[in-house]
Amino acid sequence: MRQVLLPYRDARDKGPYDVIPASRFWLARLRADDMPALPALGCHLVVVLSGRIELSASRRAVTELGPGDVVCFDVGAAEEIGLTWPDDAWLFFVSTPEWVPEPGLTKVSSRHDPRPGRPLLTWIYDDGGHSRSEPFRWPYSLGSVPPVDKWPTSIGAFVTRRDYGSEGYTPGVWHNGPRRQFGITLNGSGENETGDGTLTHPVTGDVALIDDVTGAGHVTRGRGDRWMMFVTVAPGDLSELTPET
Repeated sequence: MRQVLLPYRDARDKGPYDVIPASRFWLARLRADDMPALPALGCHLVVVLSGRIELSASRRAVTELGPGDVVCFDVGAAEEIGLTWPDDAWLFFVSTPEWVPEPGLTKVSSRHDPRPGRPLLTWIYDDGGHSRSEPFRWPYSLGSVPPVDKWPTSIGAFVTRRDYGSEGYTPGVWHNGPRRQFGITLNGSGENETGDGTLTHPVTGDVALIDDVTGAGHVTRGRGDRWMMFVTVAPGDLSELTPET
């Protein structure tokens, strides 16, 4: 068990979308007893969205994980890994077959308090030329994790970082999503405004599906040392997504 450095770029650099060669993803709300055996999932990333999780490995001190933390598993390693937590935890799984990041250490200069309870799940989409924001409903059971070949597919993932400072939200510009993708706040906080006048304020552990690849777009304002993970959605996949009522 070691600290690693996820490859990242400045948030203003659009760059390639497949720095992390993701293949599939899954969102789940689990009790510890519901966590599937890691070898069954292959090499992958797990992003903690809510809850406090204890990560243990043989002959090593227990590490506590919270919202915004990312665990990178190499299931081919010899160490036995354990994850335990009370109550429910929200987790975002990303399958990255045969890929693990390089060793390294990432230091961040700010961390905003996570949202209590469930994370904020926001769908930003184009509605006749103007963007809208609504909570979305994950279209599958949140209480289980099926085999990886049942997960929605991805065409890649990447991480961005930009330190916006802590004095308040920075100005932003209206823009479209470059592709259909999930944006997960790992650190810092933001403000998203859509054409219907809705403001959302994601903090660590919150998830947005950025789906307004056409129309007038949305504006994002950042605060703090903001880290984001973006996971693309393959064309035609997850088409059954609906707003939460």
